[in-house]
Amino acid sequence: MDIYSEETLMQFAEQNPLDFSEHRIELVRRDFYRQKRKTVSDEFVDYVLWAEGNPSRQEHFGIFLLPVIKARNWKSILEVGCGETALLSKWLYSHLEGKVKMTAIDKCNIHCDEPEITLIQREFSDNEKLTDYDAVIAQEPCEASELIIKNCTEQKIPFCVILCGVPHTRLTGELDKDAYSWYAYLLKTYPDCKFMIWKNGRFSSGCIYSEEFETYS
Repeated sequence: MDIYSEETLMQFAEQNPLDFSEHRIELVRRDFYRQKRKTVSDEFVDYVLWAEGNPSRQEHFGIFLLPVIKARNWKSILEVGCGETALLSKWLYSHLEGKVKMTAIDKCNIHCDEPEITLIQREFSDNEKLTDYDAVIAQEPCEASELIIKNCTEQKIPFCVILCGVPHTRLTGELDKDAYSWYAYLLKTYPDCKFMIWKNGRFSSGCIYSEEFETYS
């Protein structure tokens, strides 16, 4: 499909394969008609992946996580920054056949039609107690990224975080000039972490994770 065809855009809006709210559909339209933007919304990335026949960001991450969770026999997973519909938690819960307790946290209003997923509507905090979880996962959690890495490292909780393609403010208050400088800072600050370039279709960013995920990366 031609991603800049209005017919493709209309088809995406009508099918709404990722259950976007009207606001999120508008973000896709905004970036569709402003093709020279240096950065685009996650929603437009989702649209492009769909139009080009690639798995959604959530499915792509879920496919990576699924064998890890099964092999480690983890029973309780926390997703940080789950978004409006907690699609990653929902995908994992379904493919794990309900054998793992999924908890999803985000400061936005979460609408998830899987009643067995525990939803927490608030920001991920600096004193978050993580010992009830076997692992923490996050997909582009923006400002919470370093906080997740710090808390998990201190509490010795396995984690895997897909980082954004743009830098976010360090816990020290500084902002790096680009994503790769930010990635370098995180790896220097948390030297026990592992890193890889995460790719899906035409898009790529960083992925930082604990050693429990190393065998499967």
